[in-house]
Amino acid sequence: SRVKMQRRVLYAGVAAGGALALALVAIVNMSAQGPAELMAAGPVTEDGKPVAVSQLYKDGEPATDFPHPAAPQMNLKSPKKWNAKFTTNVGDFNVVIHRDWAPKGADRFYSLVMNDFYDGARFFRYANDFVVQWGLKGTPQIDEMYESGANIPDDPPQKSNSKGRITFATSGPNTRSTQCFVNLADNTFLDDQGFTPFGELATQADLDVFLRKINAEYGEKANQNKIINEGNQLYLKHAFPHMSYIKSEAVTVIEE
Repeated sequence: SRVKMQRRVLYAGVAAGGALALALVAIVNMSAQGPAELMAAGPVTEDGKPVAVSQLYKDGEPATDFPHPAAPQMNLKSPKKWNAKFTTNVGDFNVVIHRDWAPKGADRFYSLVMNDFYDGARFFRYANDFVVQWGLKGTPQIDEMYESGANIPDDPPQKSNSKGRITFATSGPNTRSTQCFVNLADNTFLDDQGFTPFGELATQADLDVFLRKINAEYGEKANQNKIINEGNQLYLKHAFPHMSYIKSEAVTVIEE
């Protein structure tokens, strides 16, 4: 299964040290108050059609309102370079996304973040010296919709799975959906197995959140199928009460 990927078949990344250049074009606050402002032109789909900010899903709205994978809101075109800031219960971390590394992966991740998909998501897999994985929202109605019929095609490999890089998890060719992982080590052996990084942690401090703050006590014990079918409320909060999780997400466009 996507969650039970074997250690030999997953992640890698490169720790990106140094400060993130704040060449900011716009900031999108994707917290409980929802997206406040976007780029001047607003978000557009992969084929250039505009999408109103009011059409994007905001955390706290009914799960029945979450857009279908085929909806325009879930097929946005990613900026060339942007920062995703995640606020968690143990601290914030930033990921810099490079669309030219993996266009289809960047577009999907952008669409997920812009629609508050990761709000409430648990870091359900912590494999020491390997990866930290997340990407199930913990709302069964939404996760079930995105675990079937929501896969995107693979991107040709451009970058190596080195420490600090972020990559979509897969269960085979063309099976990327919502789950992703951060490499805790140089996992270059994943490069020829279809794992294509689309971004990297912005600084060493961001990597330290994964190495020192995200709770590792539960390791790889969480059952993905139970997360999908029972969610945070019925499963994770009871079986793994101290599991770290994402509280909100925000977009900062660096280069349009």
